[in-house]
Amino acid sequence: MKKHVNRAVVASLALPMLGLFAPTASADTTLVLFEHDTMQHQTDLGAPGPGPDDQFLFAGDVFDRPGGMFLGTAGGSCTDLPSRNGTEQTVCNATLNLAGGQLVVQGTGDMASADTHPLTIVGGTGIYQNAAGTGTVQIPQDVPNQTDANFVLNLTGG
Repeated sequence: MKKHVNRAVVASLALPMLGLFAPTASADTTLVLFEHDTMQHQTDLGAPGPGPDDQFLFAGDVFDRPGGMFLGTAGGSCTDLPSRNGTEQTVCNATLNLAGGQLVVQGTGDMASADTHPLTIVGGTGIYQNAAGTGTVQIPQDVPNQTDANFVLNLTGG
């Protein structure tokens, strides 16, 4: 279902570890994070039924790993795009609220699949003020309602 796709970038997403380990974010840092949705909401905004313009909203908690240390929260939204060549596409953005500031990530892909999808680190506030970089998100398909997401973020700047 599209809601699973959209929450992937959610990213919720995951850059909290930086704020825990340094008073300022350092350049060239890789963060491996786990996000678990505590809220999901699907809105049918296009033609009735799943399709373009539908939106998925999510919010959740960010950890260093499943069952690990709490690092912050995440919230975001995803919008379904018209399919291309039979491939579903969704654009998602998420804000990570972490110790020391916020990070914003964005990505596009078939988020309902178990594939790993590319992300862009758009920017941030506080210790993440000059953050940039790339990363990936992967949504495990064996979790009910796809409420979990695994992030690997390659942060540059800071």
